[in-house]
Amino acid sequence: MAEETEKELRARLARLTGAARTRPLIELFQILADRYWRAGPGRPAALPALDGAIDCLTEAYGYLRPGDPMRAQVASQLGWFIGTRQMAHGGPESDRQRAAGLLEEALAATNLPPMFTCIARMTLGQLHLTSVVRGLQSLDMPTLLAGGGHRPARTEAERAIDCFQRVLADDLLGAEVAEGVRAMLTCAETAGDLFAGLNAGTSIGTSIDFGPMMQAMAALQEMQRRLADGAEAGTMPRLPNLLAETVDPLDFPVTVLHGPEPVPGDGNRVRRSAAPVDLAALRRALRERVAGDGDPYATLAALLRPDTPPPPVGLVDDLVGLATSVTHAAGAAATAADRVVLAVALYLRGRDDADDGWGDADDDVRAAAVALSAATDDLPADPSGAVPLAVDLAGLLDGRDPEGRIGDALHDRFVPVAQALRGVRVQALAWSRPDGPRLLLHTDDGRFRDGRPDGALPPRVVVVGAEPLPDDDAVISHVASARQAGELAGRVPLRVTEAPVLVVDPRGGHDEAGLVRLCRRLYPRAVVLGRADGGSDGPGTPEEVRRRLDASMLHLTCGVSAAGALELAGPADLDPAAITGRTTRAATEGGLVVLPPSGDGSGMLAEAFLAAGFTGVVGWTRPVPRPVATLMLAVLHTGLVRGGLRPAAAVRAVRRWLASPDRTTPAGLAPAPMDVTGPALADPAYRSAMVYHGI
Repeated sequence: MAEETEKELRARLARLTGAARTRPLIELFQILADRYWRAGPGRPAALPALDGAIDCLTEAYGYLRPGDPMRAQVASQLGWFIGTRQMAHGGPESDRQRAAGLLEEALAATNLPPMFTCIARMTLGQLHLTSVVRGLQSLDMPTLLAGGGHRPARTEAERAIDCFQRVLADDLLGAEVAEGVRAMLTCAETAGDLFAGLNAGTSIGTSIDFGPMMQAMAALQEMQRRLADGAEAGTMPRLPNLLAETVDPLDFPVTVLHGPEPVPGDGNRVRRSAAPVDLAALRRALRERVAGDGDPYATLAALLRPDTPPPPVGLVDDLVGLATSVTHAAGAAATAADRVVLAVALYLRGRDDADDGWGDADDDVRAAAVALSAATDDLPADPSGAVPLAVDLAGLLDGRDPEGRIGDALHDRFVPVAQALRGVRVQALAWSRPDGPRLLLHTDDGRFRDGRPDGALPPRVVVVGAEPLPDDDAVISHVASARQAGELAGRVPLRVTEAPVLVVDPRGGHDEAGLVRLCRRLYPRAVVLGRADGGSDGPGTPEEVRRRLDASMLHLTCGVSAAGALELAGPADLDPAAITGRTTRAATEGGLVVLPPSGDGSGMLAEAFLAAGFTGVVGWTRPVPRPVATLMLAVLHTGLVRGGLRPAAAVRAVRRWLASPDRTTPAGLAPAPMDVTGPALADPAYRSAMVYHGI
């Protein structure tokens, strides 16, 4: 009977396209799923039925839009079966991540029937427990007992504990399956105790009783054997029917399952607090599904282009599911980038779907517009590079519905930034695109436009992000976000010679005597800290440097640790987090910082000094040999003082000096640290090494 029904369904599917395939796909899934359970979970012969069931439900899930009554139920079953493939058949890690995202989406819904909820929680708990057990198996026992080596995340065990406790409290499963859940709960609790001991530095060999875990594992293995032998006898949890007889007026199936009311536990077990959803793991899974190890924004931007080939089957549906999981798990903390990625995924699905009578084909497109609109307020503060993607999507959405005016709403959010930058004579704010022209926000009218195909920039431009742009014809500076650009534009830069501070080699090993002598002549009023010829005003401790955060120019010649901390006298480090507060300056006034040419930690230090009230920071994208850095810094300070240049223009002067075949040693720098006439200084890597953070 099932074989005949399967033939009829496959014949129907061959004649259907688009969303009209949803119901027969779900019916075919039910047949293949039943075949899988009867063949025996985990057995190789059962795998083709499992793969076929997953393929059917994956396609059906892709046709169900947010808000569809069936969506959460299909997500729960699809997550269950993908998770089963990963756990019972050694599926890839991507199966575990994809299944967890679908199950989280299903459990977040308000209309998921009790049995679906129970199975989704049980499967999610198994996925977390599997990750925990594999992490433990990767460790050798002596290392584990010593408390060393890699320690799997304790939150995985805590999340598994919470899932299994809720499943047992609901009491919807048969006694056989409930026995297995209790065994898994014991395993998870023992692992949680183990991780708690590891985190606390406890001697694990004496503090953890592995007896309960061993007994639970034995009981679990015996239960699994009995289930595999008796799958046809009804010991497996009953497969919920996705297609009940009762359907809604739009012919969407709605399953109503009734079970006993949840009963309270025995009260003897102390319920552990539920671990939060691992948002970082969800975002990582989404990123990997989009682009693997590549740039997700580049991949999404390419998918939006009309000349791009259709994406692989299932990709867009996976993106919608994972992006929905991310935004739901983040809640109010969802970033603009989270919402933009969801909007793109929804738009792609709506663009590629046809209206086959199962609803409005523009539902996803409208949902994309809502998601993008929700992101607009936070986009000026976005540091991730999502702004070009949002602008491109807004143009596509307005092309389909000009009355929506998503693009206008997006532009309005950036008008204050454009006005602030126009007030300090910046022509454009720029974002890089992975492939294609840069996106420019023109400050004269506050509108977004693509940059020139040849990459040429306006004479004065601020770039969002850290990408070095060795363009000798433009004065370039960098900011972390558009909002930061607007804030920095409102600060008043101090004259660098007003109250300069030189921090010179406080620990030794970074002596730049020639550069220091030049700086003393350029900044005769400078306070000198550290080990300098001619004496100093202090040894250069972290506290002394913190007291000088109101300097008009703070030049730092010291080491930078791998963590981004300044290595000062003591010896002691000044962490970026400790660079806060000023003593005498007005809130709108700020000085300039010149960082050591290490390249390591430059970005963190730059952000810390800007947050402390400085108007700009000269940093480095990569380490530069000391002789080359000495020459570059000499040109920089000469341009700032003798040339009267603003910092961004002084950095451009350094680039021009390096590129010039007629370069000469900066006046006052003696002896020259290296021959300046040779070709070595023309290396393009040096020209793009020094960058200016600020306006």
